[in-house]
Amino acid sequence: MITVIIDCTTCPVRELHCGDCMVAALLEVPGAELPLDAAERSAVTLFVASGLVAADDAVGLRARREPWDGARAVG
Repeated sequence: MITVIIDCTTCPVRELHCGDCMVAALLEVPGAELPLDAAERSAVTLFVASGLVAADDAVGLRARREPWDGARAVG
């Protein structure tokens, strides 16, 4: 078995090409979506009320669990 450690803090294009990075796709964890908690639902309600998010789009919003512990994505 080969272990690969991906460390965003040493990436040479950090914060320049995070949107194109394949690491997010590689780290996608099945079942990582969760229902919104009370604070998240409250924030979405405010976004809808202010017109930033359409009510129809807000209905299907889900939270996403990060697939790693102690690390933070940049970008």
